[in-house]
Amino acid sequence: MTALNETLTLLANQLKDTQYCIRGTSSLVLQSINMNIDDIDILCNKETALLANKLFKEYIVDAVSYKESDKFKSYFGKFIINGVNVEFMGDWQIKHKDGTWSEIFDGSSFNTVIVNGTIVKVSKIEDELKMFLLMGRFTAYQKIKKQLPSEPKEVSSAQPGLF
Repeated sequence: MTALNETLTLLANQLKDTQYCIRGTSSLVLQSINMNIDDIDILCNKETALLANKLFKEYIVDAVSYKESDKFKSYFGKFIINGVNVEFMGDWQIKHKDGTWSEIFDGSSFNTVIVNGTIVKVSKIEDELKMFLLMGRFTAYQKIKKQLPSEPKEVSSAQPGLF
């Protein structure tokens, strides 16, 4: 088992009763989008972000606290788990070009995937596209869009080999 999978499993088990989802490139890769993973980003509400300080205290690099920059604001903290950089973002908002703040992203909208037999909550691809646009990451946005099917495929029970 890779350090990334071990870390995802640990996070999912510890956070299973909280409001969270894995976001960013980790979420996309877990949903079969070809991206490079540098770290694990966790989108959650304020309560889950602050709880991370207790649940993962031995891994803290920068404890979760309210932080605001020229581009983002959230309850933010950094951890290193199994050598993997993990960032918590509670009630995360992205600043628009006009200076107003985006809606709050809090991990309440998610899909699920299975990693090593463990259910892991991941952000929806359409939410990732929205966040990448808000962050001005147009190259990544286009890379994701190119990998999505242009139209949903219909599945018929008459097709052999399905179900």
